Amino acid sequence: MAARWGVTPSTGIAPNRMALADPGRRLASWLALLGLVIPAWEAQVSIANAKFTAGRFLITALVVPALVVWARSGRRLMAADVATLLMAIWMFVAAAATGGSLASPAAEALQFLFAYIVGRALFSGPASLDAFVRALTALTFFMIVIAIGEHVIGRWIAHDAAAALFGTTPLTPTFRGNFIRATSTLDHPILFGVFCALVNAILLLWAKNAGRRILFSAICLLGCVLSQSSAALMAYVLGVAAYAYDCLMRTAPARWTLFWIVLGTVVGLVFLITKHPIGWLISHLTLDPVSGYYRILVWDAALDRIGSSPLTGYSFKLFNEVILDATVDCVWLVEALHYGLPAIAFLFLANIAAVWPGRRRAPGAESDFDRHMNLAFAIVLLLFIFTGITVHFWNFMWIFWGMCVGIKASLRERAIYGGCCDADANGVPDEAFAATG
Repeated sequence: MAARWGVTPSTGIAPNRMALADPGRRLASWLALLGLVIPAWEAQVSIANAKFTAGRFLITALVVPALVVWARSGRRLMAADVATLLMAIWMFVAAAATGGSLASPAAEALQFLFAYIVGRALFSGPASLDAFVRALTALTFFMIVIAIGEHVIGRWIAHDAAAALFGTTPLTPTFRGNFIRATSTLDHPILFGVFCALVNAILLLWAKNAGRRILFSAICLLGCVLSQSSAALMAYVLGVAAYAYDCLMRTAPARWTLFWIVLGTVVGLVFLITKHPIGWLISHLTLDPVSGYYRILVWDAALDRIGSSPLTGYSFKLFNEVILDATVDCVWLVEALHYGLPAIAFLFLANIAAVWPGRRRAPGAESDFDRHMNLAFAIVLLLFIFTGITVHFWNFMWIFWGMCVGIKASLRERAIYGGCCDADANGVPDEAFAATG
C-alpha cells in the first residue's frame, strides 16, 4: 500500500512506503478518540461513586495495555514524563492539603495522566500515529457535519439526542446575534472551535498533497466559523501562519530559532510598553469588547485569590464571588485556583519539555513523516498554551491535550534517539510496517 510519507534511506526502509498499523493499534486509535463524539455532560454514568464520561472511561480502559506496551518497548525516560507525573501528584497533594473532596481532583489529574500515557505508548511510531490521525480526521469531519446541522436547525442536535437517550437535562444552546453557536458533541462552542483549529494544524502537515490540505483546512475553518469563537479563529490563523512560515523558510536551518527570537521580542515589548499586558493580550484575542473586559476582571479577581494561596490553591471550593464562581475562561487560572502555582508550572513544563528541540544522537534516522508530525504536534501544544489564556479546557479537550503531549514526547524521543521506540502487539517495531508496502 502506498504511504503518505517516506522515510530516510539510512533507516533501511523502502522510501515513500508505509503500511497500516496492526488492527489492535487501529482499534486503540478509535477507542482513544471515541469520546469526542459522545456528549460528556448528558452521557456520563457513575461507577463506584465516580462519574465517568465516555472519554474518561475509554482512556482508563486503555491505560493498562498502554503501560504494558510502554514497559516492553524499552523506552527512555523523558523530561515530559517526569513533569506530567509531578503535575498529577501535586494535584492530589494540593487537594488533600485543602481538606476538600478528592473525587474531582482525582478525576482531573488521572484523566490527563492516563491520556498522556496512552498517547506516549500507543501512538509513537509512524504507522500507529498515522492510524490515530486517520481516526481523528473522520471523527472531526463527523462533528463538523453535526455543527452544520445545528446551524440549520437552530438546536444542539447531539446534546438533545444524548439527553433523550440517557434521561438527563441537555445543555442550553448559546447564540450570537440571530445564529446558534455550534458546539457539536463537545461541551461548549469555544471548545469545539478551538478543537477544529488544532486538528487543522495536524492535517496541514499530514495530508499528502496540496488539494487535500486546502480541502481539509477549509472544512476545519468552517467548524471554527460555526462556533463563532474568537479564540478558535485566532488559533486557526496562527496554525496556518506557522505552517506557511515553515514552508516559506524551509531552506533556512535556523528558521525556528529566528521565530522564537521574534516572538520573544514581541511578547517582551508588550509587557514593557503596556500597563496591563495580560489585559492587552485578552482585548486583542476576543471579538466582543464586553467579553474581553469581563475576562480582565476575571484575571484581576483570580490573581488576587491565587496570591493568597499560591502553593495549594482552593481545590473546587466556591469563593462566594459573582465573577469567580460563574466562570473563569483561562485554563491557567482555573488550575492555579484549584491546585496552586506548582500545578500549572508542571503543566507548562510538560508541554515545553515535549516541544523543546533536542540534539539528534542518531542523525538521519528520523523519517519525513516524523518530522512533519513533530512540527504538527508542536504547533498543537503551543496553541493549547496560547489559547489557554482565554479558554478553559475540560472533559475530552483536557484528555486530548494529555494525549497530544504524550504523542509529542514520543516524537521528540524518536527525533533524538531514532530507531524503534514503538512496537505492535506482536512485538514488531512500528518502523517495520513501513517496509511491508
